Amino acid sequence: MIDLTPIDNARIGILGDFALDIYWYADMTKSELSRETPHYPLPVVEERIYPGAAGNVAANVCALKPARCAVCGVAGDDWRGGLLRSALERLGADCAGLIIEPGRTTNAYCKPMRMGLSDVVYEDPRIDFSGTSPITAETEAAILAWLDAREGELDMLCVCDQFGFGAITEAVIERLANYAVPVIVDSRNRCHHYRNVTIKPNEHECARALEALGLTPSADDGANAASLEKASGSRVLLTLGERGSLYDGRIVPAVKYDGPVDICGAGDSFLSAFACCTAAGLSAADAQQIATCASGVTVRKLGVTGTASREEIGGVYGKYSRPRS
Repeated sequence: MIDLTPIDNARIGILGDFALDIYWYADMTKSELSRETPHYPLPVVEERIYPGAAGNVAANVCALKPARCAVCGVAGDDWRGGLLRSALERLGADCAGLIIEPGRTTNAYCKPMRMGLSDVVYEDPRIDFSGTSPITAETEAAILAWLDAREGELDMLCVCDQFGFGAITEAVIERLANYAVPVIVDSRNRCHHYRNVTIKPNEHECARALEALGLTPSADDGANAASLEKASGSRVLLTLGERGSLYDGRIVPAVKYDGPVDICGAGDSFLSAFACCTAAGLSAADAQQIATCASGVTVRKLGVTGTASREEIGGVYGKYSRPRS
């Protein structure tokens, strides 16, 4: 059994693109044909709201109960922005760095879920609210000021770079290259832009990054990770889905289950656990194994971007294959 009590003293920062995950559960047995249009409306009987994107990283970090979880990102002055702040505060996050930009639309993923007579729950096409314009110069300056102020206060900074027009600008990326705090970056499309940090791509993102750098990916995950490390100047923590993860030559197999799994949010659980463990002074090998167990917990939480507590992680730790070099 691994001792996770050192996380008690870890101080984690989360910088990046925050959003809301909104689930609308509609009971179609209550639907009646509209008088005005030839449609059956979705009678919503339950609404569930969670912090999404970088907010889900914050939820996972807070579930591990570090000494501090400080967040920095951008929201609008709309009703979704208020819900986002409230959701993060309920987690126990320090939201002093959540910048409200007037007139901006707060990012949100809205998921209509249809229920009927059977146990089947069907998800309609998602409705996305995503930023369509760059953040203002004032907002960028506030983010850089937050980074400067937190530099002596954090043990680890997680960066979530997900949206085309989000909190992570070129100036922010340049600042992170010389940050005194260890930085781990999860970037959907730009991991090859970062220098002197740890980047956490999956195998597809790693291949795209190599191609963007003018290199040809191979079928060898280890070779691709090594090539990206050399070209980017950053360490690579490569996640491989159901095959596990690769870091510093170590492969940790994924937790295997019989029955249904839901991979939504598993990468956030992995990132959060790895960050908290390394910030707490655990070895990279232990951090990788614990992070694998954390994602193994959340994939069993169906229909929700779940989190992994210390107790849940401890319940699966040690039952699966150890890293191999």
